[in-house]
Parts: sequence; C-alpha cells; structure tokens
Amino acid sequence: MLLYLFILSFWALVCGGLDIGGDDSLLVNAIVANNNISTVECWSIEPGFQVSNVSGTVGDQVLQLGNVDNAVMIIIPDVDGMPNNGGLHNGAHSQWVFALTGGVNVTFPEAPGGFSVEAGGLFISTDVRGLSTLGHQSIWAAGSIFIQAPFPDGVAIGHTVVANQSCEEN
Repeated sequence: MLLYLFILSFWALVCGGLDIGGDDSLLVNAIVANNNISTVECWSIEPGFQVSNVSGTVGDQVLQLGNVDNAVMIIIPDVDGMPNNGGLHNGAHSQWVFALTGGVNVTFPEAPGGFSVEAGGLFISTDVRGLSTLGHQSIWAAGSIFIQAPFPDGVAIGHTVVANQSCEEN
C-alpha cells in the first residue's frame, strides 16, 4: 500500500506542476543547515530527466530519485480542521518528503524565507540534529498524509544549488 501511495504521489507530480529547470531537471526546495542555522535552497536534481527505454514507459521522461532507506507514511490527524503545528524541529533524517494529501508551510526561525508544498508536491530536508540548532517549523494542513523517505547513510541525492532561496523566489 505504501508503495502504491508513493507511486500515486509521484504520478501526481509528473502530471501536475513539476518545476522543471531549463536543463530538464527537477527543481526542489531543500531545507539545509548553514552555520548551524536552517534555511532553504533551491536544488536542481542530478543527473536530471532521461528518456526511458523501459517497457511501458518507452519515450517518457524519467528522473531517478535515488535509493531510500526505511520510508514511512505519516497521517496528520484532522482535529476540527485545525492545522498541525510541528513546532521547531530538525529533520528526522536527511530525506525526501512527499505530500500525498493536504500540504505544508515551512518557515525558519533564524533565516528569512520559507516555502509551501501542496498535495502531490515534494521537498528535501537535510537539517538534521547536530547540523542546525533550532531547525525549522512545519505547519501541516489538517488530515495531510505524507511520506518521509530517508537517503541511505544520510547522503542526499546528487544536486546543484541553483539559489540560496526557495525555488519559487528564484
């Protein structure tokens, strides 16, 4: 079931508002830590989209998301329609975060900027404990369902930093 939801979420991404850079790569907001302070960067995922030669997807654009380790699905309770404020926290792991339903607003206590992700969107979080003092704040819409998919050994997927701000501000 988890795999099905993951595939469904990624399908929604591919069919919906993917932010594809000029070099045919996925642009994604990444929560990072610089000088013990969490902030956002816009990353271009490498190596970018490739044309598939695999049966069933021949000719389609495919982006490798890399390996993941022990992905989990999280369901935010819907308590009277009130958003769920996760408070200040560090990322649980260096990981992909996929919003299957609902959405999230991410802000930073010590840095300007922030970003929002709607259902079908994704972001990366790498501001784990030890790299950032206060972390970030995530406010999830009531009833949101999301997947956290940690990178093996905490090593983020290949990327190039496009901007030291959110992809939306770029």
